[in-house]
Amino acid sequence: MKMGEVGTLANRADPGNWALAPGAVLDGRFAITEVLSEGGMATLFKARDLFDNDATVALKVPHKQAESDPGLFSRFQREEEIGCALDHPSVLKFVHVKNKSRPYLATEFLNGKTLYHVLRERRPLPEAEAMSIAARICDALEYLSSHGVIHRDLKPENVMLCDDGSLRLMDFGIAWGPHARRLTFMGFAPGTPHYMAPERVAGRRGDGRVDIYSVGAILYEMLTGKIAFDDQDISVIMEMRVTGDPEAPRKINPRISRQAEEIVLQAMERDPEKRYPTAKAMKAELEAPQSVKLTGRSDRLQVSTLWKRRWRKARWVALWVMVPVILQVIAFFLLWHHLARHRR
Repeated sequence: MKMGEVGTLANRADPGNWALAPGAVLDGRFAITEVLSEGGMATLFKARDLFDNDATVALKVPHKQAESDPGLFSRFQREEEIGCALDHPSVLKFVHVKNKSRPYLATEFLNGKTLYHVLRERRPLPEAEAMSIAARICDALEYLSSHGVIHRDLKPENVMLCDDGSLRLMDFGIAWGPHARRLTFMGFAPGTPHYMAPERVAGRRGDGRVDIYSVGAILYEMLTGKIAFDDQDISVIMEMRVTGDPEAPRKINPRISRQAEEIVLQAMERDPEKRYPTAKAMKAELEAPQSVKLTGRSDRLQVSTLWKRRWRKARWVALWVMVPVILQVIAFFLLWHHLARHRR
C-alpha cells in the first residue's frame, strides 16, 4: 500500500464510530484487513503497518465497555506495559506505539495454532514432542524471571506453536512485573484453575515457581491427554489442587517414561519448596531426561481430602441403601424358614 492511499482508506470509516472494520486505518498507521476473532473483552484484527514496510501485525482493540471496567482495563494496560518491555524469541513481540487515539495493543502476527487447538486435534502428544514444547516454555520463563516477570496464567491457550517451528508465550494480562499496575479481583486470585498453582488458589501471589507448576500441568496434559484435577465444578478443581496430588501420569498412559513422570510430578508438587527452584533447572532435565533421578514420587501421591470425603459419603449412602435391602432379605428368609417348618 502506498502512503498516499491512507487518507482514502481512513475516509471509509466514520471517525465518530467506535467500532473498527476492515478498510479502516487506525491512527494513520495500521490498515485493518481482517477481523480475526471477537471476544468478550476485545476484538482481534489483522492489519498492515504502514510505517514498517506493510509488515503484518495483529491489533487487539478493547470494546468500549471493557474500558469502563477497571478490572478488565487494568489487565489490558498491564499486558502492554509488560509486553513492550520484553524481547525474546519465544515471547510475543509487541509493537510500541507512542501516540494513540484510543487504547489498543499492536503485536507481531503469528501463523500457527495454539497448544490448546493442537491438543484438541491430537492427544496425547508423543513424549519427545511434549518434552520439547515444555523445555521451550521454560526457556521463555527463564528470560521472564531475569526481568522480574511472573506470567501467572500459563495454559495451552496462551502458548502459540508457529508454523515455522517457533513458539510464543502470550497474554500478560495478569502477569506480575516490577512496574506493573496492581490488580484487584475482590479477594480472588486471577488465573485459570486447571493450571493454577495451589498457593495461587489460596490467594497468595507466589513467586516464579507458580509458573513452574503451570508448566507441569501443561506437560501432564500433553503426556496423558487428560487435564489434572478435571471436574465440572471450579470450586472442586481448586480444592482438589490444594489438598491432593494428581493421578500418576503412568497410570493414565503407561507408555510415558518414568523420567518424564518424575519431571511432571516434581513440577506439580503442592509445596513450592519441593518443585524445581527455577525454570532453568526444569529445562535442564527436560532436555536430558536420562539424567533425571527417580525418587518414587508416584508412590507417595496423596488423594485429595475432597475425594476422601466423597468416598466416605458414598460409603454412608451405600450403607443406608443396603441396610433396608439386607433387612428385607433376612425377614424373607425367616418367613420362608417359618413356613417350611409348619409344612412339616
